[in-house]
Amino acid sequence: MSAVDLVMGKILTDMLEIDGVIGTIVVDKDGLVIESAMKKNLDREAIAGVLHELVSAIKLMGDQFGAGELREAILEFKNARMFTNPIGSDYYLIVIGDADLNLGRMKLELRKVLPKLEEMLY
Repeated sequence: MSAVDLVMGKILTDMLEIDGVIGTIVVDKDGLVIESAMKKNLDREAIAGVLHELVSAIKLMGDQFGAGELREAILEFKNARMFTNPIGSDYYLIVIGDADLNLGRMKLELRKVLPKLEEMLY
C-alpha cells in the first residue's frame, strides 16, 4: 500500500467521526472503487456502480439546458442522506449518512476534504 493510499484511507476514516456519517467512498469516473471507509457493511461496489449511472444521467440532464459541470448531488431518503462530489474530472467522493446527518456541517467538511483528495489523486 502506498503512502497516498494510507493518507487517503485516513482522510476517509476520519470523516466517519462526523455525526451521522456511515460511509465514504472514492470512485473513479467509471465507477471503480479507489478507497473507502465504512461503519456498516455496505456494498461499496454496488453503490459505486449506481453512482456511475446516476452521474451520467445527471450530466445528460444538465447538458440539455447548459447547466455546466456537476458540483454536488445530494440525495435525501427517509432514513439516509448521500452526497456526491466530483474530485477533479476523473473521480468522485461519495458520503453516505443517516437521516440525522447535518447538511451544513457536511458541506463545510467537504470544502476541507475535497482539495486534499484532489491533490493526492492528480
